[in-house]
Amino acid sequence: MICTKQNGSVTIDAGKYTLSLGVPPEPSLLTDKRTGRYFFFTAGGDCAVSGSPMENCTADSPWEQVENSMEFRRSETSNLWKCKTFVIRAEEDSVCFYHELDGEGNLEDVRFFRGCYQDNEYGFAGDIDEVWSAAPNFREQAWYHPAARVIITNGNDLSMCSGGTAIASVPHIMALHDRRDKALVGAAVFAVPGEYLWDDMVWNPEVRMPPTDYIGDQSLAGGFAIRYCGKKHISGAWTSPRLVFTFPDSVEQVIPCALEYAYKNTLLPRPAADHKGPAWWKEPIYCTWHDQTSFVTGANADYHKPMRKAGEFCTQELSERWLQKLIDHGAKPGIIILDDKWQKSKLDSLPDPVKWPDMRGWIDSCHARNVKVFLWGLAWHNEDIPLDEAMTRDGKIVCGDITNPKYEARLRRQVRFNFSDAPGCLNADGVKIDGMLNLPTGPGLKNHQNIWGLELQRYLLNIIYDEAKKVKEEACISTFSANPYLDEFTDMVRLADMYTYRPTTAESMRWRKSLYQCTHPGIPVDTDGQLNFLYHPDYEKILDLERELGVPTVYNAEYVRFSRFFLPPRFRKFTEKDYEVIARVFAEYRKGLK
Repeated sequence: MICTKQNGSVTIDAGKYTLSLGVPPEPSLLTDKRTGRYFFFTAGGDCAVSGSPMENCTADSPWEQVENSMEFRRSETSNLWKCKTFVIRAEEDSVCFYHELDGEGNLEDVRFFRGCYQDNEYGFAGDIDEVWSAAPNFREQAWYHPAARVIITNGNDLSMCSGGTAIASVPHIMALHDRRDKALVGAAVFAVPGEYLWDDMVWNPEVRMPPTDYIGDQSLAGGFAIRYCGKKHISGAWTSPRLVFTFPDSVEQVIPCALEYAYKNTLLPRPAADHKGPAWWKEPIYCTWHDQTSFVTGANADYHKPMRKAGEFCTQELSERWLQKLIDHGAKPGIIILDDKWQKSKLDSLPDPVKWPDMRGWIDSCHARNVKVFLWGLAWHNEDIPLDEAMTRDGKIVCGDITNPKYEARLRRQVRFNFSDAPGCLNADGVKIDGMLNLPTGPGLKNHQNIWGLELQRYLLNIIYDEAKKVKEEACISTFSANPYLDEFTDMVRLADMYTYRPTTAESMRWRKSLYQCTHPGIPVDTDGQLNFLYHPDYEKILDLERELGVPTVYNAEYVRFSRFFLPPRFRKFTEKDYEVIARVFAEYRKGLK
């Protein structure tokens, strides 16, 4: 890399880009050498404090280069912070940006390339026509117009135009692109371990100083933000997470390039290349859920009217019936998942004695047939949570507070009860952790240790994993999170619920599997039950795709409902041909394992 300085300006010439630094409000210029495309941006940004006036800065000091490095620093005068510095570190194939703050306050958000300087708001203008997001969603939308607001959240926001997040805890990685090229500029947010505390990464956050009264003009500011919503308290010196630009040559390289930067800079632990576990972790799976829902939805479900809950049908009698049907037809699974709601209460996860008169005896009978048993559990819920063990929003119970020692002890007792083979315990083999998208985000939240964002998800999984392995080393912890930061607490991942505008879930399955290959390489992938999300006559293809992408999983043993919103469902009982197809897929998959 070459750095040249002339008349107060600084230009960095790297392998894939050149960067000319301006002092705000004068813009900086990034040029992508591969495409010749330009990106003008404000080399700074706001760091807003909840309950305080809008930040307004003066950036009158020049860029200073740190000796024997390609680090450049510039101090700013802020009305909110005692000291504020913007830092840029340039490398051959990447460049990162971050703030250094000194002062006190609760952070609302931290912005990059969007800031108010000398009573004007400045932002970002790039030669792009789309923004790419790493987060799978229920609309299969990966590409967005640059004037849109694109969000990757640690929780879930069903008001998002993409129809909500589909996989939990996805790395906060986006990319800027022009359809005339294959090359992209990747944009990712990383922090030192322990500081993954924000809720969301945002492209094109809300404008604070509208340039005109026309609302359309307010969508053209660009830039990035990470939102804390007032939950991050700063007292003294603090360094923000890094916004990192990388330069992948194709969309397939966006996530690997960003993650490799994080690994090299010890911002994320490199995930295990191969998760060592017993062979049964890769056995075909049957889950009771869609057979349960068949009693509720049938052929003509009206989702606008009250219906019975599918959890009523997670019973010992029905689960045995469904498992035995598969066994009798040569489609024996190696794992059965008992779904929502086998418990009497989610708070303590004790079996409902009406639905499960002898759960331990039934689980032992499964073991005698060489079938392992997973129990469904909800990560974040508010069922029967005592106030003194609760996480709250504006004083109201949101969910159990895992950072509260009292609730943590309760959860550990629950995990021991589920996995222990001691008399009076359940002796289960794995847990399907659902509801991870219910991770609390947004303003007004309080918990015992003030831990939020990805750190809170990690805190929960760490406790479950730690306690499960103490009781049963082979216990399998199954999640639908996709982040290297959670890899050490994950034994299996699942593709999760599928909703799509297509008549088949194949593309969603491939997209999600490709994400897992980047974040959890070598881990067993539960492909989940696809038939109820399918509206295609040749359903064998989707089961064969399950076998190709991971562990084949069926959610149906007696009934099947092929459905898609805005089309009439096809509901029927399983035929001999259905069982033959599942038996074939299971057999061919097992042959491949050998």
